[in-house]
Amino acid sequence: MLKILVGVGLGFLLFTNPEARQITADLLRATASAIAPEQDDKTFQDRVKDAVVEKIMEEQ
Repeated sequence: MLKILVGVGLGFLLFTNPEARQITADLLRATASAIAPEQDDKTFQDRVKDAVVEKIMEEQ
């Protein structure tokens, strides 16, 4: 029950405070850009996969 009340409180704060909404939007946009960049660069999934493969190859 406490988690629900905290969630409602945070939701109300984010809904009524324009600065908090802007910060949240910026964080979500930055996260989205890290996961799927607009350029033809590697996606986050590709970078993680390459790192895992590299780590496995080093161990062998």
